[in-house]
Amino acid sequence: MKPLPVPPRFHRNDPPTSGQAALDHRRSGRLGRDQWIALRLVREHPGLTAPELGRFLMDLDKATLGYSQDEESSRQRIGRRLSELKENGLVYREGVRDGCACWWPVPEKPQATLF
Repeated sequence: MKPLPVPPRFHRNDPPTSGQAALDHRRSGRLGRDQWIALRLVREHPGLTAPELGRFLMDLDKATLGYSQDEESSRQRIGRRLSELKENGLVYREGVRDGCACWWPVPEKPQATLF
């Protein structure tokens, strides 16, 4: 999946390695893949919080890669992608559970028919 358009994910005062890491994440295809996975998880599990979605991400990583990050890293990873999906109008936040926002998919528009 081609990454969604998002502003650079590092600050001007960050060390140069942060900018390089963001560029590598995009160029490697991991950014687009992570965005697609986050969108898929929100569509399959609407109304969950980032920590809850992060647990599904951990399970998915274990099943596909044979390993996963710790729970906090998974939550951060999916949380960053949720913000990008929100900026692109694909998900929205509504409601709060355990102090965390609940995430919902924006309904897909039906395809026009020719008849």
